Amino acid sequence: MSHLYTKEAMFITAFTWVLFSLIGAIPLFLTKSNYNGYIDAFFEMVSGFTTSGASVALDVELLPHSIIFWRSLSHFVGGMGILVFTLAILPSTNKESSLLMQSEVPGPTFGKITPKLSDTARNLYGMYIVLTIITVILLLFGGMNLFKSVIHAFGAAGTGGFSNKGISIGAYDSRYIEIVLAVMMAVFGVNFNIYFYAVTKNVREAVKSEELKWYIAVILIAAGLIFSNIVTIYNDVFYSLVNSIFTVSSIITTTGYVSADFGTWPLFSKSVIIMLMFIGGCAGSTAGGLKVSRFVILVKGGINQIKESMNPKKSP
Repeated sequence: MSHLYTKEAMFITAFTWVLFSLIGAIPLFLTKSNYNGYIDAFFEMVSGFTTSGASVALDVELLPHSIIFWRSLSHFVGGMGILVFTLAILPSTNKESSLLMQSEVPGPTFGKITPKLSDTARNLYGMYIVLTIITVILLLFGGMNLFKSVIHAFGAAGTGGFSNKGISIGAYDSRYIEIVLAVMMAVFGVNFNIYFYAVTKNVREAVKSEELKWYIAVILIAAGLIFSNIVTIYNDVFYSLVNSIFTVSSIITTTGYVSADFGTWPLFSKSVIIMLMFIGGCAGSTAGGLKVSRFVILVKGGINQIKESMNPKKSP
């Protein structure tokens, strides 16, 4: 009897992503007035499922609602992972399915939150869907209609950033919407295992996560640095504060939503933004990047290396 090994699991994962993108590009290809051929449509869907957020649509605001929804839905499915979604809806899974999920879930390590892998996948998607619904409801209170609320909630949940506007969230010019999305993007950048433990076990134990503390600290410090750097540019202090928090949340989670033209910001703020792009969100979240857990290891390793260089006799 054949068995599934790590090499095969990695191949199946990569093949599944390519296959979904090839099939998903067909509706966009049929929208010929907005995409110059199948390659452009394929690029768009790869960007959607991988939650990269890059777009080659000639004019996103002229896209039919069906295509806009499909693009955003690709973020929602791709954010948690295509194979995690597949495992969640399968009636049963075997031991080899853990290799598939391990090759799919982002982060340095993988661990099941329940004994059965299928239950783990369903719990992850359950929390994912609930948080997305909360985002939709909050955006509805901000004046968005249901369609706009759903597509932007999908973009925040999958941390992909597709919008129905060419200038993204800035087109709505709403501090409320920016605050809601800033908070929810940061929420989706947290390890989903923490939410599971907080709900089913002990909240205090869940929030003791070192990665979570570093993640929150990086967001607050980066937002504070950018705010102090751009506050003199705008006449509105509150506007500066909201845009600082929104931009940091959007960039560190690799969502890519934009509320202000940070290309006009000082070099210092741009440098902070670039650093956030590399750090990314927490392991086990929908965010991209290096991951905060690896960043923590890198920082601690660098500090230890410096200490050993300064005090070689004390090194082990």
